Amino acid sequence: MKALLLLIGLAWAWAVPSARAQWRLFYQSQDLFRRAVPSVPSDNADPIVLIEPRGELSKYLIVRYAHSKRALVLKKSVWGFSDSTNVIWRVYRNDLCRVTKYNDTWVEYGLYRSRSTRGGLSIWYEPGFSRGLDGKIWSRWSEAMADAPPGHIVP
Repeated sequence: MKALLLLIGLAWAWAVPSARAQWRLFYQSQDLFRRAVPSVPSDNADPIVLIEPRGELSKYLIVRYAHSKRALVLKKSVWGFSDSTNVIWRVYRNDLCRVTKYNDTWVEYGLYRSRSTRGGLSIWYEPGFSRGLDGKIWSRWSEAMADAPPGHIVP
């Protein structure tokens, strides 16, 4: 009986699609609001499995596809990407910025920072703000909202 339940459980797990989201590249900020339908039939056959930076100073992202293929993509050629947990990352001035809050009026980012010290590598996130998805990222919210018209209420 236990073997039958195990067999049924394995068959169900194999048949049910994965709950993880699909990695996606965004070439412009408007791609965030488009459905994740592959535009080319080959995208179905070879989905993106992982997108990773080649290094902090590198100008490339490594895009790994299923079936062990990989490609180098210029950071300047993409707006950003989403990972398997549906977290959106923006490439801004060769930095990776995680979109933490998005509103129609402003965007909050987590800027990934690292520094090597005598005790090892120190990693932290700094807050960043911009007026829109394509705007300049500022370190303070008041700097990002400086160009807002007078009397404009920001939620």
